[in-house]
Amino acid sequence: MRTVKSYPEAWPLHSPFVISRGSRTEAHVVVVEIEQDGIKGVGEATPYARYGESEASVLAQIASQLSALQNGMTHAELQQALPAGAARNAIDCALWDLARQQQQITLTALCGVQLAPEIFTAHTISIDTPEAMASSALALWQHGARLLKIKLDDHLISERLVAIRSAVPQATLIVDANESWHAEGLAARCQLLADLQVAMLEQPLPADQDAALSNFIHPLPICADESCHTRDSLEALAGRY
Repeated sequence: MRTVKSYPEAWPLHSPFVISRGSRTEAHVVVVEIEQDGIKGVGEATPYARYGESEASVLAQIASQLSALQNGMTHAELQQALPAGAARNAIDCALWDLARQQQQITLTALCGVQLAPEIFTAHTISIDTPEAMASSALALWQHGARLLKIKLDDHLISERLVAIRSAVPQATLIVDANESWHAEGLAARCQLLADLQVAMLEQPLPADQDAALSNFIHPLPICADESCHTRDSLEALAGRY
């Protein structure tokens, strides 16, 4: 029989992470440990308040599957037992970690995929003064970052973007508004982004208001985030993003 533990952890951030919905100074995660025959698999996930999750709710979901996990729950059984979210994610990661250790192989070998030599990813700049955001962008560029994701709210949009573009004229920029903009004035803002050579705009409108994008002609790609959760979301998003 397996031994299962779950518990919360908090990790202080190097600097506050600020988006349109608020700021945080710590990363809160829920950790799952699954041990069998002296081998321990570990997984973790972050509860997402935007979708009604908390440390307590995630721990309760994990606890609801304790008996099944102790008695050998598989990945497939987990998919049926819990909805997508932090609890299922943390358990799933722990099961993968346990399995690859039991078989004494790497995770990529267990999954049957090749290890990528490198991964090209975006570095995020959280909301601050235009000067501070430009300084962050320049520092990231000097450390090799070439794709920057700029968090914005409904204020100082032009000032922040102009400062950042001036600091890193060659960087590829993505803007993420995290649902903080409104349909009124969106066309002008999109044109500003296009003029500053922003490559993509992410989730400008609240998820329940993105029908306004159905007939919207925009000069740059718009990407869904909070509006898209699973493949079942895709049909409703057609023609909007």
